[in-house]
Amino acid sequence: MMKAVELLGIPATVNHISTLEELPKETTHHILIKRDPRNVIVSWLRFHQDVVTPGKFLARFRQFANAPFVQEMGEYEGWLKSAYVVRYEGLIADSRAMRGIAAYLGIKYVSDSWERLENHTATWNAVKSDYRDVWTPDVIKAWYAEGGGELLARWGY
Repeated sequence: MMKAVELLGIPATVNHISTLEELPKETTHHILIKRDPRNVIVSWLRFHQDVVTPGKFLARFRQFANAPFVQEMGEYEGWLKSAYVVRYEGLIADSRAMRGIAAYLGIKYVSDSWERLENHTATWNAVKSDYRDVWTPDVIKAWYAEGGGELLARWGY
């Protein structure tokens, strides 16, 4: 998200701040990028150079960075109503999401900014994270039994 905003000509910072915390005082605009929660787990595994298997997926679902994944995601859900929300899937699809960001920021869209978005970041790769690679019957059963279905609904997936 930071790269997208900066490609539009606006300095940006990334803050992983739950709704339990206050935004930094210098914050003028707040953009939340949301992603299919299942792919958040896969991306997290890949970012940490871990193997992506059904077992590893379930392990991170049950204990993400600091708590169970459903609980950690819940700490950010308040932003779904108070921030400008961009779907990751839309951001990588075409320029409409970046044009929306420019409109939200009150600036003119910088031509070719979306075309320059891919690559050159720690989290954007040519091969996109896809939970379906590990979406086995056992994973599906655990996901829904342990609150994943409700999480998907709250996040709009």
